[in-house]
Amino acid sequence: MHLKPSLLAIILTCLFLQPFESVVNAAELTIDEIINIAGRQRMLTQRIAKSYLLIGQGVATDKFNQQLQAGQQLFEKQLVQLASFLKNQQQDVLLVPMQGQWSTFSQLVTQKPQFNQADNVIKEGDRLLAACEQLVIVLEQQVKGKKGRLINLAGRQRMLSQRIAMLYAGLSWRVTGGDLQQHLQAAVDEYDRALVMLRSSSVNNEALNSALDKVISQWRFSRSGFNFMKNNQYVPFVIAATTEFMLKKMEGITSQYEAIH
Repeated sequence: MHLKPSLLAIILTCLFLQPFESVVNAAELTIDEIINIAGRQRMLTQRIAKSYLLIGQGVATDKFNQQLQAGQQLFEKQLVQLASFLKNQQQDVLLVPMQGQWSTFSQLVTQKPQFNQADNVIKEGDRLLAACEQLVIVLEQQVKGKKGRLINLAGRQRMLSQRIAMLYAGLSWRVTGGDLQQHLQAAVDEYDRALVMLRSSSVNNEALNSALDKVISQWRFSRSGFNFMKNNQYVPFVIAATTEFMLKKMEGITSQYEAIH
């Protein structure tokens, strides 16, 4: 997979910059912002697992160690934020599954990455993802109209970008114990469908359409990297870099939907 020098420079420059805004006081947050934060938790489950798998393979270990640690810290900060908001709404019971599964998952990923634990990390990460997803669904139901759905859909694209990178990393490390290829194809297909839905939304303004077009263009490039798998050739760093670009763009797009009145 050959990259143009200018594109390679861009993705390598942005790869390890923190794309997320700082955490603010939960009392100041709206339900739209809380949906965004809960959706970001979904993404972090896959991002952390991806970093674990890449570190285990010896891929840019210093950088992905930083990414893994930053992901854990942000997840915990946002967990506190969600707990505060839900307690004020007398809905704190909704967070119990996420809190319990986070305890299990975080204990795994704080250990030195080992091949014989890779499958467990993927499975526990998926269980945590399911707990996060359930919370997002409940929160989305509290928002009238299309807005909550669009925030959820755009936010889910962030998760899918990291899930695609995580599953690809699992395949490149030859992790067994689950049909990673099938799950990867499902994530790719879902990402495709959601991009079409977002791009065709009637609430989009010119800025949103322009941002989505950039993601679509990058996504086409990223997909070309999957062709190498047919010959058992993998480019995990390149896939991690290109999906990181997509993540950052979708982070901004999710915030743009959040800001719509």
